[in-house]
Amino acid sequence: MKAIGIMSGTSLDGIDICVVNINQKNNDYEYNIDAFETFPYDELLVNKIKECSSLINSNVQKICSLNFEITEAYQKAIDKLIENKVINMNEIAFIAMHGQTIWHNPDNMDGYASSTLQIGEPSVLAYKYNKTVISNFRVMDMAAGGSGAPLIPFVDYLLYKNDKKNIALQNIGGIGNVCYLKKNCTIDDVIAFDTGPGNMIIDGAMKLLYDLPYDEGGKIAMSGKICNEVLNEMLSDQYFEMPYPKSTGREKYNDNYLKKVISDIKKYTNKKEDIITTITAFTAYSITKEYEMFLGPIDELIVSGGGSHNKYIIKLLEENLKIRVKVENRTDAFEAFGFAILGHMTMLHKPSNVRSVTGAKKNVVLGTITFPPCEE
Repeated sequence: MKAIGIMSGTSLDGIDICVVNINQKNNDYEYNIDAFETFPYDELLVNKIKECSSLINSNVQKICSLNFEITEAYQKAIDKLIENKVINMNEIAFIAMHGQTIWHNPDNMDGYASSTLQIGEPSVLAYKYNKTVISNFRVMDMAAGGSGAPLIPFVDYLLYKNDKKNIALQNIGGIGNVCYLKKNCTIDDVIAFDTGPGNMIIDGAMKLLYDLPYDEGGKIAMSGKICNEVLNEMLSDQYFEMPYPKSTGREKYNDNYLKKVISDIKKYTNKKEDIITTITAFTAYSITKEYEMFLGPIDELIVSGGGSHNKYIIKLLEENLKIRVKVENRTDAFEAFGFAILGHMTMLHKPSNVRSVTGAKKNVVLGTITFPPCEE
């Protein structure tokens, strides 16, 4: 059996599509990546997502339209893979899509109900390909009293639990998140939470200062100097002191946050590379700070996501944590791969939230299933 996993994260760098082979062995399952590709968002769509993620610029008409526009972008990406003979849709059993988060409020922020919204209309894909689509993964965990994120720790536990090593798995996407598996742990021992910004504000600064989508390999960050006055102020953010379970996103670390940070750094230096260096160091130092506050000993640190390609982040992590960093061999595909696995759990009617991570009261089956609408 094969499945498609689709992920588009807070970094807004594009759509990750992963084709996953699922093989049953006795009472267990084996998951392997058959194909993976990233399709960049066009700039117009990125701007629309930012508008709809803004309290000031969004409105219901924009959000309603974008719900379908996002899915059309997913569809075009899948069609490209079909055209290039990467995917044979006759082999696909289901599609699992996380959707595009435009607002995530797990903590009754500003007096509003704890809630989350990932857009992308599953019916569009279900109709186009006449396939089962699993979506809306976060909300059942929130209904059970959880924060709705992060969700990939279930996959981390499934793939990486170890009787002899304490393992930390750090994803650095738009937002950073860590999953800590102490040796010989059970699912209830798993610790995971968002560590703070990952690539999101680095990429935003690169766009503003260099008109580039990201700092390739961390080259610009490696060339500058840290503005310690501003870095220390950034690290005093109350989010880092909050106990887990916790999660965050663009609703906090957005363009307004970035503009203030850049303005603050410019009080000390006007060098563009120093701004990138400081913001990049913030990602690495915030990860280090969270580890020191909340995690136990680490024997192995495995990093995934776009930030794993940033050599400056990896350098600072190795220096600060005194440990050699391993890059996950499925680094760019891991979240899309993970949602295909979570979708499979949904199809099996098996719970896949981790209560120790999200704070949910019960183990629950995640996701909403949209069935194929037409007879074969």
